[in-house]
Amino acid sequence: MLTYQTFQAWFRRVANLQEGTDVDGTIQTIQSGAQLSGVSVWILACSAVIASIGLDQDSAAVIIGAMLISPLMSPILSIGLSIGINDRKHLLEALRSFAVAVGASLFLSFLYFLLTPLGTINPSIAARTEPTLLDVLVAFTGGVAGIVAGSRKEKTTAIPGVAIATALMPPLCVAGFGLATGSWAVFLGAFYLFFINSVFIALSTYLIVRLLQFPFVSYQEEEGRRKALRGILAFCFIIALPSGYLFVKVIQRYQTNSRIDAFITKEVNNDFHQAMGYKVIDRDSVVQVNLFMTGASLSEDSVEYLHQRLADYRLTAIRLNFVQNLPPVSENKLVSQARNELLSELQPILLSQAASMDSLKRNLSPQQVSTPGNIDQLQSELFRLYPDLAQFAFTEMAVVCKPGQKLDTLPAIVLTWKPEANRIKAQEEQLQKWLPSRLQADSCLIIAR
Repeated sequence: MLTYQTFQAWFRRVANLQEGTDVDGTIQTIQSGAQLSGVSVWILACSAVIASIGLDQDSAAVIIGAMLISPLMSPILSIGLSIGINDRKHLLEALRSFAVAVGASLFLSFLYFLLTPLGTINPSIAARTEPTLLDVLVAFTGGVAGIVAGSRKEKTTAIPGVAIATALMPPLCVAGFGLATGSWAVFLGAFYLFFINSVFIALSTYLIVRLLQFPFVSYQEEEGRRKALRGILAFCFIIALPSGYLFVKVIQRYQTNSRIDAFITKEVNNDFHQAMGYKVIDRDSVVQVNLFMTGASLSEDSVEYLHQRLADYRLTAIRLNFVQNLPPVSENKLVSQARNELLSELQPILLSQAASMDSLKRNLSPQQVSTPGNIDQLQSELFRLYPDLAQFAFTEMAVVCKPGQKLDTLPAIVLTWKPEANRIKAQEEQLQKWLPSRLQADSCLIIAR
């Protein structure tokens, strides 16, 4: 039977971090990894360049590769460890290594984005300029996973995942992009993301080190430890405040966009017109939403009605602006429309040229039309004037009205249009006018199929 005592014993056994902890090995590994050497400097430089290239090309795979080889995690873990065991000597060394690594990474990313021919804001760069409380949570839990995995006697595979989750090099390189392009908003947002990642990884390391009861290098009284903990937590709280504000703004933006989507789906879109998309422009106290419309134009009464319906979706603070008479949002239709417009402009010119050629051939009799050379000329003209034509057949029919009456001939043409052809009727009417003149005949029989 499961009792509280047995559950408590099971929970202590499962949640126990003390078992399997390698205290001395963990301290030695973290402190030695935080020291800058020739190898770590080269790896740091490669990581910064790779991250900058990945951000510039908006390549997630390249950015992840830079995260995996970045040595920035080591000095941050060493800072948290040194504070946790009250080791001032190694704390100063870790801070110095951290400062040099940050400065070198910023310089290399700044230099890259200063020289690159691309260097424009893309989704990978923009995503690292607005950190929220979720980023704080990821940094803290990632730091916990990192120090717990690193403190085991049997090493786990969690470290690469921690390096990816707690992104350090990418936001630092985005800060370099901000410096190179003179965008202080990008620089401050990205560097703030890097800073809170670093702070909360160090905080989680400090807390786990104390939880695992790592021995102090120098003695510290209980009151001094409590005072230091309160100071650290207060500092982290102040650092996290802007991310909380940004998190609230992100939630508000998401809710507003959801309401706009619902308003467009239920109120704007119908069989006569649709919104292809929208853009929110937030200027001071006025939030303007540009709706890009296709289909029939909205009347003034319809626009007024839609503004009145905004209250039902809690969107009274926004102002709608309808951008109307846009073509349907289909690439094939747009291409087809552009082609048809171009043909409609070129067709009179081509017809005029064909008429000019006809005037040079007035000495030809109707019987000469059936000769192979003229058929080739007719074929060339027809397909040039009517690109929607798939094929045609041409012949001359004998026309007899009464017995004994002289035979007469009537040119006849059978047309086959392409399946996707547009404006077939209009093109057949043009053919009916042009073809008799082209064939030097009084009339012409046109059969379409």
